[in-house]
Amino acid sequence: MARLSDRIVGNPLNIPPNFNAIINGDFDIWQRGTSQTAAGYGSADRWTVGLVGSGITFNQQTFTLGQTAVPDNPVYYSKAEVASNAGAGNYTSIEQRIEGVQTFAGTTATLSFWAKTDTAKNMAVEFKQNFGTGGSPSTEVTGINVTTIALTTAWTKYFFNVTVPSITGKTLGSGGNDYLGLTFWLDAGSTFNARTNSLGQQNGVFEISHVQLEAGEIASPFEYRSVGQELDLCQRYCYVIKNEQGSASTIAPSITTGLCYNTTLSYYVMSLPVTMRGIPSIVVSSSSHFQQIDTSVRNLTNVTLGNATLSVVSLNGTGSGMTAGRGALLRFSSIGGYDKYIHVNAEL
Repeated sequence: MARLSDRIVGNPLNIPPNFNAIINGDFDIWQRGTSQTAAGYGSADRWTVGLVGSGITFNQQTFTLGQTAVPDNPVYYSKAEVASNAGAGNYTSIEQRIEGVQTFAGTTATLSFWAKTDTAKNMAVEFKQNFGTGGSPSTEVTGINVTTIALTTAWTKYFFNVTVPSITGKTLGSGGNDYLGLTFWLDAGSTFNARTNSLGQQNGVFEISHVQLEAGEIASPFEYRSVGQELDLCQRYCYVIKNEQGSASTIAPSITTGLCYNTTLSYYVMSLPVTMRGIPSIVVSSSSHFQQIDTSVRNLTNVTLGNATLSVVSLNGTGSGMTAGRGALLRFSSIGGYDKYIHVNAEL
């Protein structure tokens, strides 16, 4: 597989590293899981599912070894199976929010991607600018460079130029949550006609790979970054700690260490692998999925977020029988299955 390091040396196009503004454009990273049916972030890192009224299953697929339809032997691609439900406000979409509304503002960029579908049908592509909390305009600038893509049943590379509006005269919000959005519209009721070129509502399967957005008017070959580098980029927005021990319920991986504060509360401190985009929140799989080890194994009744910075979070564990000042190890519970996790989240 051609990787970034291979393309820098002797690159006749003189393409700089990290020129692709899309993170996880080849769908290698799926920290939260490999499938989702609900709206929001839930599977492929940096990609959020838009969903009202209709249904979708968005999941990870693996390319067949040795396939030649998509170049450079990629490993994964995304698959969205849409079950449309009639309604003017109903829709399904897949979106990436690129940090910083200044991205490509007032210039021409080029979007490229590979895609196919189960039967010939259209897909709409839209860009939007969001100026963040307290920004102006307060509502998103939508309907930017709306383009209709005629998909076929064969993997095909699509690319087109994008004129990104200037942000002169606009105001950034103070929350650091402004962004440039890229949306693939799969199914859209009439409410969204202006944003989708009247795409309409439809069922079907949409498969996408190698999404790239870059400066200029030329669609360069896809930029492969190492899996480690791509994971680092993803973890700026979401860091997932989970039980990786298969179905062996008696194996309970440790998470971090801390100290008992009193008989019912412990504090734990956890360093994050990269600096996050903003102060994170956390989501846990269940309040009953954690144990503490001090002089014995204790089942905790909950784990919550204490304090957080961009690089460190503290967690609070509640239980009983603790001794103030005693060291403590936080781990996933050895009781039950293996689907246990903590999501540290700073998504846009």
